[in-house]
Amino acid sequence: MIDFQVEELIHRQIIINLTIRTLERERKHLDDLKMKNAFNLWIDKQVKELQQLLREIKSDLGKKGVKIQSEEIDGVFTVYTILDKGKDYERRYSNVALRNWCEEEVKRVLGLEHRDTEDGMKSPG
Repeated sequence: MIDFQVEELIHRQIIINLTIRTLERERKHLDDLKMKNAFNLWIDKQVKELQQLLREIKSDLGKKGVKIQSEEIDGVFTVYTILDKGKDYERRYSNVALRNWCEEEVKRVLGLEHRDTEDGMKSPG
């Protein structure tokens, strides 16, 4: 069975990957804003920082012999297949929960109060 620290890293990888994809998708809606160039620069900066964090998490998981193999999405759930030292495990998320965790990650990036898996709420900073 996967230990808690590895579970936390898997969760972070999933959420950060989704947050990057969400920010990229949201970028398409900036054209109607008067300050779109500033927001575009901000999104670029955040995506680069999140990509670096994602690389670090993937590296940490790789050192432990863990890799997220695939994701399968249906209307209600997303199932991630995790390879852990040659064994396959599945981690199942409600799509609503994924959206909520992604929103919490965006709040963290914005410096707002946000939830995390450790203790519920974190203040900015």
